[in-house]
Formats: sequence, C-alpha cells, structure tokens
Amino acid sequence: MRIDILTLLPELLEGPFSASIMKRAQEKGLVEIHMHNIRDYSTNKHKNVDDYQYGGGAGMVMSIEPIAALIDKLKAERDYDEIIYMTPDGEVLDQGDCNDLSLKGNLMILCGHYKGVDERIREHYITKEISIGSYVLSGGELAAAVVVDSVVRLLPGVLNDETSALTDSFQDNLLSPPVYTRPPEFNGWKVPEVLLSGDFKKIDAWREEQALDRTTKRRPDLLY
Repeated sequence: MRIDILTLLPELLEGPFSASIMKRAQEKGLVEIHMHNIRDYSTNKHKNVDDYQYGGGAGMVMSIEPIAALIDKLKAERDYDEIIYMTPDGEVLDQGDCNDLSLKGNLMILCGHYKGVDERIREHYITKEISIGSYVLSGGELAAAVVVDSVVRLLPGVLNDETSALTDSFQDNLLSPPVYTRPPEFNGWKVPEVLLSGDFKKIDAWREEQALDRTTKRRPDLLY
C-alpha cells in the first residue's frame, strides 16, 4: 500500500509514523507513507496557500491552485483508489471504513486547515470525506494520522499476531471483552476462573457474553 498525505505541516506527522507499528510496517515494505508540503506548489512569491472568502466572513480558505497542482502531479504518476479529505463534516470513521480502506492499493489524504479548502477541490477531486468525530481540530494532520494508523495495522504482516486485529472492538459491532494477564491474583483481585480453565469452548462463550454485555451497557447504539 502507498499513502500520500497532502499537508501544510508535514512535521506534525513525523512522530506518529516514525515509531512502533507504523515504523515497522514501513521497514517491512508493507506500506509507503509520503508527505507532501502543499506550500511547495504555491506560485505566490510569498508561498501563500490561503485567501479571503468570497462573500466575506471570518476565517481564511485554502486556495485551489496549489492543491490542484499537487493532486494533478500525483495522479499523473499513479492511479488512486481514494482521494480522501479530512473534514469535520465528513462521514464519521468506523471500523468498516478501515477494513475497506485496508484492501486498497493507493490512497491520497488531503489535510484541511483554516475554514477548509475551496469547495471546488471537494467537488472535482475528492472521492471520500472522513471525520474522526464531532469536534474541530486545528488541522487535518492528526485526523489523517488516526486514519493511517487504523488502516495500516490491518494490513497482512503488520501485526505480529494477525488474528489480533480480527478480535478488536467494532470488528463484529461489539466492544472487546475484558482482558487479563499475570499474575492470576493481585491485591485479592482474581482473574475469572473460566480464563484459567483451559476449556476454550467455555472461554469463547464467556468472551462473547462479556462482549455483548459491555456493548449493551456502553455502546447500545452498535446493536441497532
């Protein structure tokens, strides 16, 4: 998989992609993550990438020219399965979206700033708009990092135990059941006996019951 991220602040993304699972995925050659500075494609002598809104109003708007120039350049080099725009008014990301995106080959992600991008970019270039929640961030970089992390971890070979991702919360519209590790007793708090029994049929049944109970109490919306 290849992911190209269009941003005004590439330095914000250096940390999330240079450690842990994301770093190992790149070192294994399972994903390529490329950052592109939109400002490099500005023809303005001051490298400005924003302008006032037509019609007036508070806040600046990201200019169409540098974004279009960068997208056109990348599209001329390869085909993209999705060109994604990170925006608070996009479709709220869920596990199903992550699963679908993990099956793609090339993704492009545009990070918004200010009041957003000129609407013509959204109308003529963007194929998918994603939000990570009902709140506003200073820019789309952190949201893009969330998308990339949630997708890349699903690629075969990224996790040491590939079955781990299949039992994560939301994969079957349920939250994950409680988990425990050693020691079996701490401060008088004991691990449920069924998990120590070695009876995997009973353990699976217990986990299913706990997952349903937790979902019913915490996220009943997932059940309907």
